[in-house]
Amino acid sequence: MATLKITYQTDDYSYSLSDELSSLLGNLLKTKISRNAILDHLTKYHSPDGGSIEINDFEVTGSSYDAEKKRGQVKISYRIYYFYGCADITKDAGDHETWNFDIDTKTNTLVVYMPEYEQRSTADEF
Repeated sequence: MATLKITYQTDDYSYSLSDELSSLLGNLLKTKISRNAILDHLTKYHSPDGGSIEINDFEVTGSSYDAEKKRGQVKISYRIYYFYGCADITKDAGDHETWNFDIDTKTNTLVVYMPEYEQRSTADEF
């Protein structure tokens, strides 16, 4: 399981409890380093689908949070662009992931757990 650790300001966390958590998660996940790590993770996951793929961006489209346990889930949505050069075909598809996260208020760290998805190979079938 890949983990992404993002530090935040104490004020950001306090604000999120009184307002919308999705906006805080969106801001933290969209920092340059976090955004690149997430896009790289998603690209590696979808690359065995065939062709060349590109994922340019994602949006936080939902979240839930248990303030007592300091745990929650975040849903991100994104588009995958497929390019099949030999056949001169392009297509795109929408997808989403729901990942668990923890908030460590002592170290001001958001820890997002991005599962390593199982990928089957046709070679495994023989």
